[in-house]
Amino acid sequence: MSESESVQKCWVSTPGSSCGIRWGEGALDQAGKVCRDAVGRPKRALLASEPGADADLTDYLGRLLVGEGFEVTPYEVAGEGASVRTLDAAQGAFEALARAGMTADDVCLAVGGADSLSLMSHACSLWAQGTPLVVVPTDEEALLRACTTPRGLDVGGARQMVAVRACAKNAVCEPSVMVHGLGSEGSRMARALMVATAVSQSEKEFSALWDRAEQVMSGDPVLFCGQLAETAKGRGHIVSSTSIAIRESARYGEDIAAALATLVAGVAPSTLVAEGMRFAARLSVGLGKLSVDDMLAQDELLEALGLPALACEVDPAALRAALRAERFSRTNRFMLLVPEALGRVRLANLDDELLREHTEAWCAAHAPQAE
Repeated sequence: MSESESVQKCWVSTPGSSCGIRWGEGALDQAGKVCRDAVGRPKRALLASEPGADADLTDYLGRLLVGEGFEVTPYEVAGEGASVRTLDAAQGAFEALARAGMTADDVCLAVGGADSLSLMSHACSLWAQGTPLVVVPTDEEALLRACTTPRGLDVGGARQMVAVRACAKNAVCEPSVMVHGLGSEGSRMARALMVATAVSQSEKEFSALWDRAEQVMSGDPVLFCGQLAETAKGRGHIVSSTSIAIRESARYGEDIAAALATLVAGVAPSTLVAEGMRFAARLSVGLGKLSVDDMLAQDELLEALGLPALACEVDPAALRAALRAERFSRTNRFMLLVPEALGRVRLANLDDELLREHTEAWCAAHAPQAE
């Protein structure tokens, strides 16, 4: 099989548009052509990367762009991790677009992780009322974020309050560049998002992920990329829905994870998202919505995908306060996303007694066991 034949393609729905994903060995070789097709007539290209990016990778992408007839301007985003997603960093991206003379008929090729690709999603969605963006994710989570749910900007200490819809026109996913092994945080977060998406999407998709769990955990990067593409399509359907309630479900597990992050240190974000889903499922059982069997099925799928339960010491009152602070930072109503059934995740009102009961139970169950 030739390299071109090994590259697979799919389309992901985005609000008002779509994103084409190419993945497989040899996909990277097509990045220049993808950028040319995005604009029709090549002229200018901004090649955005993050600090510490693989110089050989960015040089190769630059040569591909030049070979397609683009005048290439390199740009390195400021900061690392969450520090990339600030107003100062966004200002830097806008200034880079201005220096390069970018217009709506030019293209930005962004290579990097979830945070830097989210930043460039903000910049390109606003520049010249929309400048085409092509992404080359360098970890597994970055693909799902860039194509469907870019992270928001942090402003004035408020987490991800300046949001943007996904605007990437294409994603080019080379397994050797993007897949870093099951133990990497990018892979772990991608697997957490696989579960969150399947639970939000349908019982059929949940069952399909259950059946593919062994393949996902086989260590085969091409199979992993295939499931990432399936999950991206599912998330695309969710964020493109005309129903606000359905669009909200794209955050399943993440609001609770954000609250937990303020109380525990040194815990991987993927672990917190998985715990957020476990906690939400138990709340839903307490509300009389989710069946115990479906709650246990979610638990087993998280375990099968290498996302075990967290052991930590958390005060129940502090957890309740953190949950309220997180939600009241975004809305004047205290509601949490819970799975009412497999395929139906919705915001639910919680009374004080139910919340007290479940926070106390969760904290007791997750406290480290004395030897």
